[in-house]
Formats: sequence, C-alpha cells, structure tokens
Amino acid sequence: MEKTKQNKMAVEPLKKLFWKMGLPMIVSMVLQALYNVVDSIFVSNMESTGVMANQALTLAFPIQILIIAIGVGTGVGINAALSKSLGERDNKKASYVAGNGIFISVIIYLVFLIFGIFGSEWFVSLFCKTPQVVEMGTSYLRICCCFSLGTTAYTVYERFLQATGKTMFSTIAQISGAVTNIILDYVFIYPLNMGTTGAAWATVTGLKWGEAENFDLCLDCSCGNEKVVETIMKYLEKINK
Repeated sequence: MEKTKQNKMAVEPLKKLFWKMGLPMIVSMVLQALYNVVDSIFVSNMESTGVMANQALTLAFPIQILIIAIGVGTGVGINAALSKSLGERDNKKASYVAGNGIFISVIIYLVFLIFGIFGSEWFVSLFCKTPQVVEMGTSYLRICCCFSLGTTAYTVYERFLQATGKTMFSTIAQISGAVTNIILDYVFIYPLNMGTTGAAWATVTGLKWGEAENFDLCLDCSCGNEKVVETIMKYLEKINK
C-alpha cells in the first residue's frame, strides 16, 4: 500500500496524474507571478498618487519576475535530481541534493540582497526620471529584494514536496501566502497609509508565510513519506554543528 503511494507516477494513468499533480503546479506558478499584479491593483486606487505608484510597481516588476525565474529554474534542477535520487532509493544522495538546494537558495537571496541595497535606485532611474516615481519604485524594489528569501526558499521547499508527489500541499501554501498578501495590501495601503512601501511589506510577508507553510508541510509529510523530512533535517543538523 505504501509502496503504491510512493510510486504513483509509475502506476497511475497519465490523465489522472495531470489533474492530480500538474494542475496544482500550474496554479501555484500563476499565483506566484500575481503578487505584483495584486499590489498594482491596490496602489492604483490610492488617492492622488495612484498613477505614479502603479508606474513605480511596473518598473520593479522585471526584477520580481527575475527572482521568480531564477528560483523556479533552480528548483526544476533540484526537483529532477531529488526525484531521481529518491527513485534510486539513494537517501544519502537525496540528502546532499536537499542540502545543496537550500544552500543555493541562500546564495541567490544574497545576490538579490546586495542588488536591493545598492542597485534598486539605479535600476528604477534607468526608466524614469520623475523623483516621486523613482522614490516609490526604489522603496518597493529594495524591500522586495532585501527580503526575497521567502521567494527563493519557497521554491526549494515546493520542489521537495513536488519531488515526492505532494503537489497539492505546495499549492495550499501558495494560496495561503496569496491570501495573506491581499489582506495585508488592504491594511497597509489604506488604513495605515503606507503606500508602495506597504505593498512591498505585504508582498514579502505573504511570500514568507507561504515559505513557512511549505516547510511545515514538508515536516508533516513524514507520516506519508519520511524521505521529505529526512532530507531537510539531515542538512539542518549538519549546518548547526
């Protein structure tokens, strides 16, 4: 019974697998790309500065997509290597793959952290010279880059779940983060009057919440597939020594 669960990609019909595994992954990726769109909807309705705020977020959008693209591209490699290792029942190799995946996500985050601190204003000013727009875009982009660990780490934990066939769990985490972003967007932008800065904090908080949910779900998967928690905990034990 347990063996059938762990090898469902080999025994279940392709159409059934698409709906059970492929569709949740599609939904998850779409939601991840919509954070900036949701922010734009809220800030564009701000009184007096809505148009400029929307322009500022549009200028920051390419970097947000770049963070997602690099994270997803790295995650695809992690997913393939981890799935292969688990299929070969090579737990030691799977542990190394999981550990390296976490390490790479931290390196990617550090690159965007440095860019966020030193390159945000430069990047925004390449496309616009209006001081207020540059200021709004810089503050939004700087926060999104400096706290982008939620995006990169989320992708790694999402691939841990997908590699073991738990695609619905990662989608649940993504929906949870998206709902958090929507709620905080309203609270930060309107009642607290934080503008584009509030939109940025809502975005990184939503992404961080999704990442925390993914990590928690990876641990909860121990009842159905102990390899998920094993690969994560072995690495955490190594770096804590």
